[in-house]
Amino acid sequence: MLDIQPTMDDSQVMDFISTGYVLLEGIVADEFNRQCKTLPGGSINEFACTPEFRKEVLLHPEAAGVARSLLGRNFMIRITAHHHLFEAPHTGQTWHSDGLSEYGYGVNHLQCYYYPQDVTLEDGPTMVLPGSHHRLVDREAIAHYGDILGQVSLTVPAGTVVLTHYGIWHRAGPKLNAKRRGMIKFSYFRNSPPKRDWLIESEEIPPYTNRERHPYVAEVESYRDLARRRRTWDWLCGVEATPDVSHGAKLFMQARPLSEITL
Repeated sequence: MLDIQPTMDDSQVMDFISTGYVLLEGIVADEFNRQCKTLPGGSINEFACTPEFRKEVLLHPEAAGVARSLLGRNFMIRITAHHHLFEAPHTGQTWHSDGLSEYGYGVNHLQCYYYPQDVTLEDGPTMVLPGSHHRLVDREAIAHYGDILGQVSLTVPAGTVVLTHYGIWHRAGPKLNAKRRGMIKFSYFRNSPPKRDWLIESEEIPPYTNRERHPYVAEVESYRDLARRRRTWDWLCGVEATPDVSHGAKLFMQARPLSEITL
């Protein structure tokens, strides 16, 4: 099996529990970014299965290291991908979480965005709402929201990969120009029970250290956030006894465990 090493420590895992995403700026090589700039929009499953895409993106030590940290040693790699390509100006998307978003407090699915080119504010960047993965709602119920305090526009350099909790609220921002703006979306999945086997300094499991509340969160809801975060931390560390239910979307995805992946 490929030897993918974890890259996150206790504090970074706690950060992910709070925000729901990890941003890796400019990690993919410029030469491969240039190969992706002419890809057509839509399904690119054949391209996603090439050794080059696996090596440069799916199994990049930093991106795969995050997946290894959060999903375990023999995580699953999706063998399909979709190229979200925007060229003409547009008003942007509405806020949504994707159609098969899981519920629960576990971390079983990372949905990832890879940007082969620089993305500026005028290019219609992907926008995410930190912490929103803890709030499962009907996607139609959040579609009417406009700007939300604390939202993050992913204005990033070429070669950036963003790994997110599958349930995070996101949308494409307004696009003001006619430049190509592509984003390749792919996923990793859990394939083993959770345990604390990322980078650790001591076998003793530390208590969850809470992060600042997100700007859009009121005081009462912040207490609920803390409870959710603690439960996710315990679950990831393998000390939560109650089975989690956040695995539904995996049933609908084409993926293979790392032990079956070769370069």
